[in-house]
Amino acid sequence: MQIEQEIIKRKKIIMPLFVIIFILSSFVFVKFLLNRMNTYIEVNGEISMEAVVEQIQQTYDMQVSGYYRQLHFVEGYLCKEKKISLETENNRIFFNAWEKEAESTLLFIQENGKAITSDGTKLKVDMPSKLLLDLRNGSNIGKLVALEFEQVKKDGYLVAIPCQEYMINGETYTAIGTVYDHSKLDSMLNLGGYDGSAYLFMLDDDGNITYTNQKDDIFFRNYSLLKHLKSDHAITEKEFDSLNKKIAGGKKGVELMGKDEPYYLGYCPIESNNTMLICIVKKATVDNVLKEYQKTIGLTTMLMTGFILLLFAGLFYSISRFSIANQKVKFEKRNNELQAMAISEMEEANKNLKKAKNIAIEALQTAENANKAKTDFLSNMSHDIRTPMNAIIGIISLIRHNAGDKEKVIEYADKIAISSQHLLGIINDVLDMSKIEAGKTVFKYSDFSILDAIEELNTIFHSQANEKNQSFIITKENLKHEWVNGDKVHLMQIFSNLLSNAIKYTQEGGIIQFIAEESETNSSTYGKYHFIVSDNGMGMSADFKETIFDAFTRAESSVTNKIQGTGLGMAITKNLVESMGGTIEVESEPNRGSSFEVILNLKIVENRVVSSTEQIEMHETDSDILDGMRILCAEDNELNAEILMELLKLEGAECTICENGKRILEAFEQSVPGEYDMILMDVQMPVMNGYEATEAIRRSSHEQAKTIPIIAMTANAFSEDMQHSLAAGMNAHISKPVDMKLLKKTIRNIKLGREEAQFIDQ
Repeated sequence: MQIEQEIIKRKKIIMPLFVIIFILSSFVFVKFLLNRMNTYIEVNGEISMEAVVEQIQQTYDMQVSGYYRQLHFVEGYLCKEKKISLETENNRIFFNAWEKEAESTLLFIQENGKAITSDGTKLKVDMPSKLLLDLRNGSNIGKLVALEFEQVKKDGYLVAIPCQEYMINGETYTAIGTVYDHSKLDSMLNLGGYDGSAYLFMLDDDGNITYTNQKDDIFFRNYSLLKHLKSDHAITEKEFDSLNKKIAGGKKGVELMGKDEPYYLGYCPIESNNTMLICIVKKATVDNVLKEYQKTIGLTTMLMTGFILLLFAGLFYSISRFSIANQKVKFEKRNNELQAMAISEMEEANKNLKKAKNIAIEALQTAENANKAKTDFLSNMSHDIRTPMNAIIGIISLIRHNAGDKEKVIEYADKIAISSQHLLGIINDVLDMSKIEAGKTVFKYSDFSILDAIEELNTIFHSQANEKNQSFIITKENLKHEWVNGDKVHLMQIFSNLLSNAIKYTQEGGIIQFIAEESETNSSTYGKYHFIVSDNGMGMSADFKETIFDAFTRAESSVTNKIQGTGLGMAITKNLVESMGGTIEVESEPNRGSSFEVILNLKIVENRVVSSTEQIEMHETDSDILDGMRILCAEDNELNAEILMELLKLEGAECTICENGKRILEAFEQSVPGEYDMILMDVQMPVMNGYEATEAIRRSSHEQAKTIPIIAMTANAFSEDMQHSLAAGMNAHISKPVDMKLLKKTIRNIKLGREEAQFIDQ
């Protein structure tokens, strides 16, 4: 009995003691949470702002990219039709359907900013000349503008893309655009979380405002945001210079600005139209948002604390039935679990913000890697262009000094030719990569002999290998189907890139192998061909092997740095192979060589018979094809004209030069039938360009108007340029600089009526 009384007495003392201890512990815990709240707000203000800016950028980019896709659909229609009449029923149906679907007004825009709607209403787009220049230079634009009709002025958000020239009702247009209500974009980019207190701006690459959610008309104009902030003393001169550099460099981030009234300024680039997103929010506004969030967490924590008190009361009942020591252990364990639950709730609340931060860091790293690749590429390009240019300039000086020594002059001329071909190769690589990235590579399929293609490769690369005392071995295995249908030009480009690299990166005395093999397949229509290019050269590291097919990548070593190249060859090769439905793999070890395997399925051509034109071609050479020809030439560059005349003279041809399209049209119309055998037509000329001159010649009443061969001779080397030449009425297209061998081949193909005469792309 005494023992029981003693236990009861001890329980009466311990219970209040436990209650006091628990209350004090709860107070300390709540105090800890409040301190964490304040720390959380200070630390996570910028992170929260950065996540918001990135979300806005993604929302805008996704929406505007949709606008551009819609406009590209119209571009395809216009490029197909070339000349449009708005009165035609089919055109009205197409444009009305597009506007209904897009819920916006379609504009056809001229270079001077004048425009016309699909219903024929003429207007003027009041926007800075800078944006008109961006359009002419091939950039997409987005800008709040004023549309000036005859009696009405209306504001809207203009989204526009450049386009090939097209005609509407007899006038030339160079861009397509669409106009959306300002409110539509405002609604899309609404920042409800900041109670409408956020300022949004889009800036062009000069820092001028192209969009804002503010209604003041001043912001619709060609107006610099940073200059405005500086003049209002919202930023210092130092902050102005720092922000200018970051924004101009396409950086993204968040800055805390302003001493008296601090605010966050977030910035993020938008790649779809080369603009910069700026978001400005007062620090107090961001803090209030975070405080409200933390208040919710704090309230939850307080409720949990109350729950713990109730739970403690229940636990105390248990103490009367078990030993005090055991109950204390159990209580402490449960209390620790509940505290861990509370802390876990807070950690979960921070998880999303940390995730947003990690995403931002990864995006920044990706951007930095891309920027480094671009910088490395420009550095390599500068080196690779300057090297042959330095050689050309230096050799020209030597020619002047040794002008009387014919043998030396010929030697120097050969070296200039080699350096010039290398420069041309660099330019062609960049153009090829541009065509691939823009999806404008054109594939032309025709019947050709695999064996003939291999023999051409042997002719080209055997001599190159001999120059380095290398062995060039060609092996043909199980080629049951010689004739196939495919794009021979691009196939030869693939093998040429691989063989050229093998020769360049293999030491003197090395071995280069080319294997062509046809493997067994169940298809009766397609043959499966394996092409292997291998060498015993320097090989490559495992790390570089992983990136060899990436654009702008080159191995870095004391040996490879001396070898010229753009770092685009393998990227071009892989894209061409995959575009043909094939695969390419590489095996390589340092100092043991490399092996590239290309696998292609090529359509089999059965019962191939050599045509009469091909038989003629076998016996016909190009050496004297120009001899005695009288050619009418359009060339507005005086030096190029002089060079062309001398080159043709050397081949036995007579050449009459005209400096623009109008003069060549007049010369042709005034000539007697048969006076000229052919016309070489430059495209970019003053007064009248080559396309216009060709169309005028084909419309002429001259006896030869429809039959005289016209060859485009231009620096425009893209497939759309070739198509434009052919659409204008030309027979073929040759890229500058003009190679006389290619010119002769083109003339021969025209005489034979060969279709490939159309596309001679250097």
